[in-house]
Amino acid sequence: MSVRHFLFLVLLLVGAGPVPSAQHVLAQVDYQPPVMISEPALPQPPVEMVSSGTMVEPELAGSSATSNQMLWQQHQALQLGANYEDNSSRENCQTCSNNASSDYNRCGCSNELFPWNKGSGSLDRWCIGPQWGVEAGGLMMFRDDADWNRVITSLGGVTQPILTEQFEHGPGGRVFVTGYGDSGFGIQVGYEGINDWNSTLAFAPDAFAAGETREFNYQSQLNSVEVNFLPNLPSVWKLFSGFRYVQLDEDFLDSTSVTKTTPAPATPAVIAQFDDLGVNRLLKNRLFGFQFGGRRDGWQFGSRLTLQTFANAGVYCNKFRRDDVNLTVTTTIAGDDTATADAIEFTQSTATSQTSIRRDINRIAFVGEAGIAAAWRLNYCTALRAGYQILALDGVSNGLTASFSPGLSSDTLVFHGMQFGLEYRR
Repeated sequence: MSVRHFLFLVLLLVGAGPVPSAQHVLAQVDYQPPVMISEPALPQPPVEMVSSGTMVEPELAGSSATSNQMLWQQHQALQLGANYEDNSSRENCQTCSNNASSDYNRCGCSNELFPWNKGSGSLDRWCIGPQWGVEAGGLMMFRDDADWNRVITSLGGVTQPILTEQFEHGPGGRVFVTGYGDSGFGIQVGYEGINDWNSTLAFAPDAFAAGETREFNYQSQLNSVEVNFLPNLPSVWKLFSGFRYVQLDEDFLDSTSVTKTTPAPATPAVIAQFDDLGVNRLLKNRLFGFQFGGRRDGWQFGSRLTLQTFANAGVYCNKFRRDDVNLTVTTTIAGDDTATADAIEFTQSTATSQTSIRRDINRIAFVGEAGIAAAWRLNYCTALRAGYQILALDGVSNGLTASFSPGLSSDTLVFHGMQFGLEYRR
């Protein structure tokens, strides 16, 4: 190379000036980088590859490597600016899945997006955001005994029954579903009911008349549906109010049956009739009203066991219905006619007649309920439950008392027993 050529190359390089840096490029777009608390180191820019497949170090790649590094830093800066707002709001966010892909995470942030729904135990760390829970299980409840002595006294008090069976326990079930949102309150929908209470009083045949047997059956059913509104507050104590419907069916059946015998063959044929009687009092206590109450999510005993309590009361309208139904079942038996030796005229048939009277009465009633339950946490979401509850109804009618009076007999009934099942919360 001649001296003239060397001087020309030096002048060319001096006139071109240095390659612009990343800071110079960002200054041209008027971009102010955010101040981050802690950011991972940016990946190193890609390096150039020569045709032989060997790496070329950045400082040896010349202007091509420097240009790639500048473009990579510019791209990272623009991406950082676009996502800065989201990243800063999640910087202290802890999520169940260990990522910050959603603002509405379920494990909590330093800036709460929803009220804090926290349980009482160390395993009750439920999440920020919508929460729901389900309690499902069985009921085993007792109710007031039937006053069979009152019935025996009304029949003369001399004849003693051969069977007296009280209500004992009634099996049933309960389901409560509770959900919280970001509206400041939660909604709870619950059902509990028992449909198999039976009590019986029976007398021996011929106790009152020859060939006659008398039996009393008392059947009771209780079903309740309620909708409650609970404040979504970070407290274990909560007041609530809601609407409730309670239906108590009380059926009292008085049945008298007679022994049926076939008449002896004769001429003419003998026809005999036998009447079975049924006096039925069918009652429906239908209570509509509002209730108010309070609950405590739990007292903690260790990391897994908690106690939960509740109590509520309300004034209701008892839209009472009573059906007095009298049944007569007539059995007709015709004996054989001896005048016709080659034919058999024996026949038997039944016919039923019924009369009924319906009455609808509106009265004021009262309902009060309280309970306590223990929950044993199996994991963060699931628990076993067992508890005791009591329910009192005042201003209702029971079937046995109604059999002595024509209208609505205002009584107080108490139901109590065990609840058990599973609980699932998210």
